[in-house]
Amino acid sequence: MKKKTKTWYELAKNDLDFAKSLKDKKTRSYYCVHFCHQAIEKILKAIVQEFTDEIPLRTHNLINLVKQSDLKLSKERENFLLRLSPHYIGTKYPEDIDKLYKTYSEKFVKEIFNETKEIFQWLQEQLI
Repeated sequence: MKKKTKTWYELAKNDLDFAKSLKDKKTRSYYCVHFCHQAIEKILKAIVQEFTDEIPLRTHNLINLVKQSDLKLSKERENFLLRLSPHYIGTKYPEDIDKLYKTYSEKFVKEIFNETKEIFQWLQEQLI
């Protein structure tokens, strides 16, 4: 594994671990979804770094990173990434704090985390 790939991969694992701790603590768990996004973004950047001769795009758009990586996703995985993508901004720049609390219910956060963990493991298998 290339040195820069290892860096992206370590950052991705750290973000996934942090997302899990936020979910488990159930305190400000809405940030869990943000770190789920970050974990997927960074592992995709690791894959780009490892398998292409390109620098990963400076973007938070998960689908653009998939395209840059040349990965072939199932429709189910692609749909999940499309659902996850807006949550980078949703938790970072909330327009209404009450809406933020309602959107990121405990059930929703658990669902997003579990799906993130599943696709993260699949992406990890592509990398290692």
